[in-house]
Amino acid sequence: MPQKWNLQDIRPARPPERREAVVPPRKLSQDIAPRHTEARTEPRQYDPDLGSIDITDGNASRRKRTIISISIALFILASAYFANVLMGGAEITVYPKFKDVSVQATFIAKKSPASGELGYELLTLEATGERQVTAAGTEKVSERAVGNVFVYNTQQGTSQRLIKNTRFENPEGLVFRIKESVEVPAATKDTKGATIPGVVSTEVFADGTGEQYNISPARFTVPGLKGSPQFDAIYGESNVSFNGGFEGDRYMIDEAELETKKQELHLELRNSLLERLKSERPAGFVLYENAVTFSFESLPSTAYGEQLATIKEKAMLNVPIFNESEFSEYIAESTIAGYDNEPVLATDPYALQFSYQSATTTTSDISNLTMLEFMLKGSTQIVWQYDVDTLKNDLLGLSKTALPSVLSKYPSIDRAEATVRPFWSQSFPKNISEMTVTPIIESGSSAEKNVE
Repeated sequence: MPQKWNLQDIRPARPPERREAVVPPRKLSQDIAPRHTEARTEPRQYDPDLGSIDITDGNASRRKRTIISISIALFILASAYFANVLMGGAEITVYPKFKDVSVQATFIAKKSPASGELGYELLTLEATGERQVTAAGTEKVSERAVGNVFVYNTQQGTSQRLIKNTRFENPEGLVFRIKESVEVPAATKDTKGATIPGVVSTEVFADGTGEQYNISPARFTVPGLKGSPQFDAIYGESNVSFNGGFEGDRYMIDEAELETKKQELHLELRNSLLERLKSERPAGFVLYENAVTFSFESLPSTAYGEQLATIKEKAMLNVPIFNESEFSEYIAESTIAGYDNEPVLATDPYALQFSYQSATTTTSDISNLTMLEFMLKGSTQIVWQYDVDTLKNDLLGLSKTALPSVLSKYPSIDRAEATVRPFWSQSFPKNISEMTVTPIIESGSSAEKNVE
């Protein structure tokens, strides 16, 4: 018989039991938050030993770098453009005609050259010095000054003879006489019709004694011709001071001691003048050191205490100097076949060795000479010249293609090249200051400097 169950005995099946974590007992006041109270948020704690982490947008960084690169490139291009525009101009490289020449010949230079002759000027430097020497009494001395005069004749077709002792008078009325008779040649005409006086050099002495006759360079008349047409046509000129005039007591000095002191003074004065020559040589002239000559003059001695005297010496340095252009053209005329008096310059005239034909010339007073004979030996380069400013003016505003046509007017230029800025410009500047001309010798040696 089936078992009967009372209703209360029937229980629903229970789900499996959940095992809950065992939590240690806590005090209610600390662990249980009151109902309806929001939980507190504790501040986040960071470990100070850890660095911060930045998050970078890679696309934004690349865009920034691209923009900077483009900006720099544009700046460089813009700078180049404006520099090219603002610094516009033209550089013209000129290759002038030139010729290498070899020289070995004797030449004659004159103070008053005729057409086709080589001329020179005389550069003169003076210095004085003194030494003390033992004196052995005094003596009475009367001496006349001496000097040299160039006698000129402006009469054409008629020479003029002046006999020995002919008088020459300076503007102060001091009279000097010539030592020997001279024949002054007649005047001539140059190719342009100008009168070239005849000239001769002669030595003169003072008509009286004393230092007043030691005069500076002067012009002289010939008193004996006064009242005749020749008075104005014949005259004299000196280019150095006269010396030697003295009147009074002169100290007597032992000859051996005197000679020693003089040699010391001469060497000292010589070196002093050579040092001055380095700074006083004129620009635009050729000056050879081997052409330098020295002459010395003894000046009156003076007292210097008891039994002592002061001797004085004057040294004179004379050297011929040649106009650079005229000298170069004369060398070209003497060495280049077919040369036709074009303007030229020797690039290095000092490559030529200078020597006087007479070895005694270097110890002579060449101020008394009217011509010099010397030898030149060596090699140099002759370069044809042109006017730089004229060339610039001829090119102003023209097209670059006009350069060959302009150069056809310059036979002294073999060829030329031009660079014009900005690079897209096809014409030369309209302002001459924006042009630079640089001469180059095609053999490889450039000119000394650019010609602006």
